[in-house]
This record gives sequence, C-alpha cells and structure tokens, in this order.
Amino acid sequence: MAYLAFRLHGSSRRQRWAFSTLFLPKLPFYAVLDSFSRERFCEVFYRSYAGVRLSDLETWAAEAGRRFWDRRLFPDALRQLNDHRANGHRIVLVSGGIEPVLRPLDQILAPDALVAAQPEMEDSRLTGRLVGGPLSGHKKAHAALEVAASLGVDMQQSYAYADSYADREILECVGHPVAVNPDRRLRRLARREGWQIRQWRHR
Repeated sequence: MAYLAFRLHGSSRRQRWAFSTLFLPKLPFYAVLDSFSRERFCEVFYRSYAGVRLSDLETWAAEAGRRFWDRRLFPDALRQLNDHRANGHRIVLVSGGIEPVLRPLDQILAPDALVAAQPEMEDSRLTGRLVGGPLSGHKKAHAALEVAASLGVDMQQSYAYADSYADREILECVGHPVAVNPDRRLRRLARREGWQIRQWRHR
C-alpha cells in the first residue's frame, strides 16, 4: 500500500490508470509468494523500486507519507505505546519495510530506535536490491537482539508485537510475545505457546 501511495502521489488520472493496469494484476502473485516466504517476497517486491530516485521517495515522505501512515494506525496500538512509555519502557520499531518509506511513521511514533531494511543505492537511485538482503525471519530477530544490546534492554523483560507467522522468531526472543490480529498460522502457534492474542481495530 505504501508503494502504491508513493507511485500514485501527484500523478494524473491517466497516469494512475496506466500504472494500476500494470501493477494490480501482480497482487495475487505477491500474496501467494508472501504466504510461502516473506524473505522471497521482499526480494521480488522491492525490485519494483528499481530506478526510483531517493529524492522522490523523500518528497513523498515529506508531503504525503505522514498522512498515509496516520490513518492506518490502530488506536489500541497508540494507547499500548503510551502505556509502555509511561512505564519507562524503550520503544523500538522493527520492520522489513525500507527505511525511506518508514521515516514518516518513525516521526509519528517517535521510537527510541528504528530498525528497517536499507535499499541499495546507485547514483542516488534505488537499485531494487536490499543491503544485506531482506530484514525478515531470523534476520529481524537478530537485528532486534542487536539493538536491544545497544540500548541495554533485557529481552526477557521485553514485549514484541507482530501479526504474521513470518515474524515468529522475533516473538520467540522476548519474554512477552503478543500476536496482534494474527494470521492463521500465527494464531495456532500463539495458542500452542500460550502467547497473548489481541484484536486491534481501525478507527
């Protein structure tokens, strides 16, 4: 959705129609690929950004990115973050999304740290590849452990929130895992492991 918002930002009706005609038929393939392997999905999907100027992404982030993310945030999530802050907890946003697209969300949530995928650059343009590969699965969990060590955070006293089975590793490395609006496989795993399960709704 963020990619669509970026691509369609500032475009004419004809440009939006032309892009949608080419891109939307790919969505079923992306959905199947993501259900099979989040890492492989990221490798394939982020090729869509090949040739994009970093300055164009930064312009979208400055002009429309905050509005895009703000209307997608769960009120319950914001309340939960506020509760954690009130208890003196450190907040870390860990995402497989690329960092330039996540900057507006980082500004809204103001975490203590943002861990995101880094797009490979060449002549101020994205190549469609990710530095170090996709940030998913065990790589995401490892990144969380690294930032926790840098912040002096005890992972066994920490909470992690995720909605996908692909994020099970990051849930397994904390003392308080929470499955939020989980997919079918994550719900099964959460029930088997006795993890908290929560349902958060949009406004």
